Amino acid sequence: MTRGITYSGALILSLLLTACGGGGGGSTGSDSGSSAYGVRVLHAAIDAAPVDVTSSIGSAAVVSQAVFADSKGYRSLPTGDQTLAVTKALSPADVIASFPASVGPRDRYSILLYGDNLTFGLRSKLVVDDVPAPTAGAFVRFVNGVTGASALIVSSSSGQSQQINFGDNSGYIPVSAGSVHLSASRAIDGNRVVSTNRILEAGHAYTLLISGEIGYYVKSTLFVDE
Repeated sequence: MTRGITYSGALILSLLLTACGGGGGGSTGSDSGSSAYGVRVLHAAIDAAPVDVTSSIGSAAVVSQAVFADSKGYRSLPTGDQTLAVTKALSPADVIASFPASVGPRDRYSILLYGDNLTFGLRSKLVVDDVPAPTAGAFVRFVNGVTGASALIVSSSSGQSQQINFGDNSGYIPVSAGSVHLSASRAIDGNRVVSTNRILEAGHAYTLLISGEIGYYVKSTLFVDE
């Protein structure tokens, strides 16, 4: 199966789910089901189907129909020891990954879905979002979910830069509030992957997910962490 066919099928399914109210929008779009704490999906795998997240101590899906480069916020979790399962959307028996978690009332988690169905395999990772205390400025961190870059050099207009491997995230980088330039380059050759200006508000922390595939389609999606 060619990549074009695989991606087209995943994209069509994502668009259908979006039309039904399950898809994501831009980082400034409304997200009526969001919560200040809980779990969200960072869907970086361009040819992967939409996914749900379920909890072993809950009956309904916690996250429903998360699509590629979606920007949905956190969804509330029940507190206590549980297993979080990532499944194909609307198919709870089709488990992609599962993670044990001991969830407190003010905990935040991101589940990173990355890789692909052809070369690297579909991968997932549970990330604890340890958000720094608010300051007069803002914070931003980067997540490398883009295939074709074993490592990225990421930087902001604050002048700080970090190298992050495929499937990993940077630490939170302090920046001035307002318009902030964010960029990422492939470590091996300096090829620019992302160059974007975003408005970051004072007292908030953000995650910039870099997703897709270099040389095919790359997208950066901004999430509000705090």
